[in-house]
Amino acid sequence: MLSYATNAAVLVLAAVLVIVISTSRAVSRRRVERFAERQRLVVTASNRDQLYRYLHTTRRWRVAGLVAGLVASSTFFRGPSGEISVGADLIVIFVGWFLGALVAEARVEHLAPGRVRAASLRPRRPEQYVARFAWALVPAAAVVAVATGAATAAAGALGWAEPNWTWAGVWLLVALTVAATVRAFQHVVLRRPQPLAAPDVIAADDAIRSRALHVLSAGGAALVLLMVLNQIGSVHPVGVADSVIYTIRILGALAVALFGWLVATSAPPSAAARPDRTALGAA
Repeated sequence: MLSYATNAAVLVLAAVLVIVISTSRAVSRRRVERFAERQRLVVTASNRDQLYRYLHTTRRWRVAGLVAGLVASSTFFRGPSGEISVGADLIVIFVGWFLGALVAEARVEHLAPGRVRAASLRPRRPEQYVARFAWALVPAAAVVAVATGAATAAAGALGWAEPNWTWAGVWLLVALTVAATVRAFQHVVLRRPQPLAAPDVIAADDAIRSRALHVLSAGGAALVLLMVLNQIGSVHPVGVADSVIYTIRILGALAVALFGWLVATSAPPSAAARPDRTALGAA
């Protein structure tokens, strides 16, 4: 947890990052190449600028969200967090980054529709862009949150635990709200119009859509599961030391972070970024 002594240093670092973000517009060629390799995309003269704009926008807003999280963490979570969470400051930093990722997707410059909209002969489905496992993560995490809430209620009724009902209810509500919001945003990204364009430009747009859905799936599920860990911290099982629950939550948070990173950086389904796909998109 960030201490009083590091608060000023964090704020200075945040200010420096904001300056760097606002003045830097360059995206390295290597970063574009890494994105293309991961997405199985062929970079061409027609879609290169499209990728540069996407990567620049996402970097700017994600880092801006991270900076906002750092500032909020150092300002509001300098002391013990009590019932709020284990590592509340770190969770706030992650929340800032994820909100920045959401804003980035809203601000990304997508393909502009022309005078004629071309409709695809087949509907756009999630499995074109993400594995079914990844697409199911956010609702699955919501189910885990509901199950944890039910288990908490049962344990309390049977006398096996002494739950803090207020915080247990708060974290369940937050988890479900996050899951619903992220799911809605995923559908917006999935159904975003894709007008008539050259095949390589359509392929780049599909690669961008795939990467956005991976980040939303991983980040949304991770955030919901962090709320589940907070739910666990509100259970207070009888006869179980707080240190045991604390250790479980710390290890759980590390596992969630690693799992989220692996999903966010995973490759798309083989058909998602194929450069020979049809140029006709859904209106």
